[in-house]
Amino acid sequence: MLQPKIRKRYIFIASLPLLYQSLVAPIAGSLIGKSSTGRNSLPESTQIKEYIRSERPSLTEPELELLSLTVEKESERINNTACGVYCQKGEKAGLLLGIIKTESEFFRKARSKKNAMGLMQIMPQTGSWIASWEGKNIKKQDLFEPETNIHLGVSYLNHLLETHEGNIRLALLAYNAGPGAVKKWGGVPAYAESVFSGQEEYLGSRESF
Repeated sequence: MLQPKIRKRYIFIASLPLLYQSLVAPIAGSLIGKSSTGRNSLPESTQIKEYIRSERPSLTEPELELLSLTVEKESERINNTACGVYCQKGEKAGLLLGIIKTESEFFRKARSKKNAMGLMQIMPQTGSWIASWEGKNIKKQDLFEPETNIHLGVSYLNHLLETHEGNIRLALLAYNAGPGAVKKWGGVPAYAESVFSGQEEYLGSRESF
Protein backbone atom coordinates (compact mmCIF):
# COMPACT_ATOMS: atom_id res chain seq x y z
CA MET A 1 0.00 0.00 0.00
CA LEU A 2 2.92 2.40 0.67
CA GLN A 3 4.74 1.79 -2.60
CA PRO A 4 2.36 3.80 -4.85
CA LYS A 5 2.63 6.84 -2.55
CA ILE A 6 6.43 6.76 -2.68
CA ARG A 7 6.35 6.57 -6.45
CA LYS A 8 3.97 9.54 -6.70
CA ARG A 9 6.27 11.56 -4.46
CA TYR A 10 9.25 10.76 -6.67
CA ILE A 11 7.30 11.71 -9.73
CA PHE A 12 6.33 15.05 -8.17
CA ILE A 13 9.91 15.83 -7.14
CA ALA A 14 11.21 14.90 -10.56
CA SER A 15 8.71 17.24 -12.19
CA LEU A 16 9.73 20.32 -10.15
CA PRO A 17 12.43 21.48 -12.60
CA LEU A 18 9.91 21.31 -15.43
CA LEU A 19 7.36 23.27 -13.40
CA TYR A 20 9.97 25.92 -12.67
CA GLN A 21 10.94 26.27 -16.31
CA SER A 22 7.37 26.44 -17.52
CA LEU A 23 5.80 28.60 -14.80
CA VAL A 24 8.16 30.31 -12.34
CA ALA A 25 11.07 31.22 -14.61
CA PRO A 26 8.98 33.16 -17.17
CA ILE A 27 7.26 35.14 -14.41
CA ALA A 28 10.55 35.91 -12.67
CA GLY A 29 12.14 36.91 -15.95
CA SER A 30 9.24 39.18 -16.72
CA LEU A 31 9.53 40.92 -13.35
CA ILE A 32 13.28 41.34 -13.67
CA GLY A 33 12.90 42.70 -17.16
CA LYS A 34 10.26 45.14 -16.00
CA SER A 35 12.42 46.27 -13.11
CA SER A 36 15.46 46.82 -15.30
CA THR A 37 13.53 49.17 -17.55
CA GLY A 38 12.00 51.05 -14.63
CA ARG A 39 12.88 54.52 -13.47
CA ASN A 40 15.42 53.23 -10.99
CA SER A 41 17.63 52.09 -13.89
CA LEU A 42 17.88 55.63 -15.24
CA PRO A 43 21.00 57.76 -14.65
CA GLU A 44 20.93 59.68 -11.38
CA SER A 45 20.89 63.03 -13.20
CA THR A 46 17.76 61.97 -15.11
CA GLN A 47 15.98 60.93 -11.91
CA ILE A 48 16.99 64.21 -10.29
CA LYS A 49 15.69 66.09 -13.31
CA GLU A 50 12.33 64.31 -13.21
CA TYR A 51 11.96 65.05 -9.49
CA ILE A 52 12.73 68.75 -10.00
CA ARG A 53 10.36 68.85 -12.98
CA SER A 54 7.57 67.51 -10.77
CA GLU A 55 8.28 70.19 -8.16
CA ARG A 56 8.73 73.13 -10.56
CA PRO A 57 7.31 72.29 -13.99
CA SER A 58 7.80 75.88 -15.20
CA LEU A 59 11.57 75.40 -15.58
CA THR A 60 12.82 75.17 -19.15
CA GLU A 61 14.68 72.13 -20.38
CA PRO A 62 18.09 73.90 -20.33
CA GLU A 63 17.41 75.09 -16.77
CA LEU A 64 16.43 71.59 -15.72
CA GLU A 65 19.50 70.10 -17.34
CA LEU A 66 21.89 72.51 -15.66
CA LEU A 67 20.23 72.21 -12.27
CA SER A 68 20.05 68.41 -12.29
CA LEU A 69 23.68 68.00 -13.35
CA THR A 70 24.79 70.50 -10.73
CA VAL A 71 22.85 68.74 -7.97
CA GLU A 72 24.29 65.39 -9.00
CA LYS A 73 27.84 66.73 -9.07
CA GLU A 74 27.71 68.76 -5.87
CA SER A 75 25.80 66.16 -3.85
CA GLU A 76 28.82 63.86 -4.19
CA ARG A 77 30.82 66.44 -2.25
CA ILE A 78 28.57 66.21 0.82
CA ASN A 79 30.45 64.71 3.73
CA ASN A 80 29.59 61.04 4.31
CA THR A 81 28.76 61.83 7.94
CA ALA A 82 25.49 63.30 6.61
CA CYS A 83 24.34 59.75 5.84
CA GLY A 84 24.72 58.24 9.29
CA VAL A 85 25.80 54.60 9.07
CA TYR A 86 26.09 54.42 5.27
CA CYS A 87 25.09 56.28 2.12
CA GLN A 88 22.57 54.51 -0.06
CA LYS A 89 22.24 55.40 -3.72
CA GLY A 90 20.60 58.79 -4.09
CA GLU A 91 20.72 59.68 -0.40
CA LYS A 92 23.07 62.64 -0.75
CA ALA A 93 21.24 63.90 -3.82
CA GLY A 94 17.96 63.60 -1.91
CA LEU A 95 19.38 65.58 1.00
CA LEU A 96 20.55 68.36 -1.29
CA LEU A 97 17.23 68.41 -3.12
CA GLY A 98 15.44 68.55 0.25
CA ILE A 99 17.46 71.62 1.25
CA ILE A 100 16.87 73.40 -2.06
CA LYS A 101 13.16 72.61 -2.00
CA THR A 102 12.81 73.87 1.57
CA GLU A 103 14.91 76.98 0.99
CA SER A 104 13.70 78.19 -2.41
CA GLU A 105 11.32 75.65 -4.00
CA PHE A 106 13.80 75.48 -6.91
CA PHE A 107 13.48 79.18 -7.76
CA ARG A 108 17.03 80.30 -8.54
CA LYS A 109 16.32 84.01 -8.05
CA ALA A 110 14.66 83.59 -4.66
CA ARG A 111 15.50 86.29 -2.13
CA SER A 112 14.43 86.36 1.50
CA LYS A 113 13.51 89.36 3.63
CA LYS A 114 16.94 89.03 5.26
CA ASN A 115 18.59 89.11 1.80
CA ALA A 116 19.48 85.42 1.61
CA MET A 117 19.82 84.64 -2.08
CA GLY A 118 19.42 81.89 -4.63
CA LEU A 119 18.54 78.21 -4.59
CA MET A 120 20.16 77.50 -1.22
CA GLN A 121 19.41 80.96 0.24
CA ILE A 122 22.94 82.08 1.01
CA MET A 123 23.62 85.42 2.65
CA PRO A 124 26.08 87.55 0.61
CA GLN A 125 28.49 87.82 3.55
CA THR A 126 28.41 84.07 4.10
CA GLY A 127 28.89 83.42 0.39
CA SER A 128 31.96 85.67 0.24
CA TRP A 129 33.36 84.03 3.36
CA ILE A 130 32.89 80.51 1.98
CA ALA A 131 34.33 81.48 -1.41
CA SER A 132 37.44 82.90 0.27
CA TRP A 133 38.22 79.40 1.65
CA GLU A 134 38.72 78.26 -1.93
CA GLY A 135 40.62 81.34 -3.02
CA LYS A 136 37.72 82.76 -4.99
CA ASN A 137 36.04 86.14 -5.18
CA ILE A 138 32.35 86.32 -5.96
CA LYS A 139 29.93 89.12 -6.65
CA LYS A 140 26.57 89.36 -4.94
CA GLN A 141 24.70 88.55 -8.15
CA ASP A 142 26.73 85.34 -8.57
CA LEU A 143 24.59 83.82 -5.82
CA PHE A 144 21.72 83.62 -8.29
CA GLU A 145 23.75 81.26 -10.52
CA PRO A 146 22.89 77.60 -9.76
CA GLU A 147 26.44 76.28 -10.04
CA THR A 148 27.92 78.94 -7.76
CA ASN A 149 25.07 78.92 -5.26
CA ILE A 150 24.89 75.16 -4.83
CA HIS A 151 28.66 74.77 -4.66
CA LEU A 152 28.91 77.33 -1.88
CA GLY A 153 25.90 75.85 -0.11
CA VAL A 154 27.43 72.38 -0.03
CA SER A 155 30.76 73.78 1.19
CA TYR A 156 28.94 75.57 4.00
CA LEU A 157 26.94 72.44 4.89
CA ASN A 158 30.18 70.44 5.10
CA HIS A 159 31.65 73.08 7.39
CA LEU A 160 28.61 72.83 9.66
CA LEU A 161 28.78 69.04 9.63
CA GLU A 162 32.39 69.23 10.78
CA THR A 163 31.53 71.81 13.44
CA HIS A 164 28.70 69.63 14.77
CA GLU A 165 30.70 66.38 14.62
CA GLY A 166 28.66 64.87 11.80
CA ASN A 167 25.25 65.50 13.34
CA ILE A 168 23.21 66.23 10.22
CA ARG A 169 20.17 67.46 12.14
CA LEU A 170 22.17 70.07 14.05
CA ALA A 171 24.04 71.02 10.87
CA LEU A 172 20.75 71.64 9.08
CA LEU A 173 19.36 73.69 11.95
CA ALA A 174 22.55 75.77 11.93
CA TYR A 175 22.29 76.18 8.16
CA ASN A 176 18.82 77.61 8.58
CA ALA A 177 19.02 79.66 11.76
CA GLY A 178 22.77 80.17 12.12
CA PRO A 179 25.25 78.37 14.42
CA GLY A 180 24.80 80.96 17.17
CA ALA A 181 21.03 80.54 17.23
CA VAL A 182 21.33 76.75 17.52
CA LYS A 183 23.62 77.15 20.52
CA LYS A 184 21.27 79.63 22.17
CA TRP A 185 17.82 78.19 21.52
CA GLY A 186 18.17 75.10 19.34
CA GLY A 187 16.95 76.35 15.97
CA VAL A 188 13.69 75.42 14.21
CA PRO A 189 13.08 71.65 14.36
CA ALA A 190 10.49 71.86 11.58
CA TYR A 191 13.22 72.97 9.16
CA ALA A 192 15.19 69.75 9.49
CA GLU A 193 12.02 67.70 9.20
CA SER A 194 11.10 69.52 6.00
CA VAL A 195 14.51 68.75 4.48
CA PHE A 196 14.29 65.08 5.48
CA SER A 197 10.78 64.93 4.04
CA GLY A 198 12.08 66.21 0.71
CA GLN A 199 14.87 63.66 0.83
CA GLU A 200 12.39 60.83 1.42
CA GLU A 201 10.19 62.07 -1.43
CA TYR A 202 13.13 61.89 -3.82
CA LEU A 203 14.23 58.45 -2.62
CA GLY A 204 10.65 57.26 -3.02
CA SER A 205 10.45 58.68 -6.55
CA ARG A 206 13.52 56.68 -7.52
CA GLU A 207 11.58 53.48 -6.89
CA SER A 208 8.56 54.47 -8.98
CA PHE A 209 8.01 53.39 -12.56
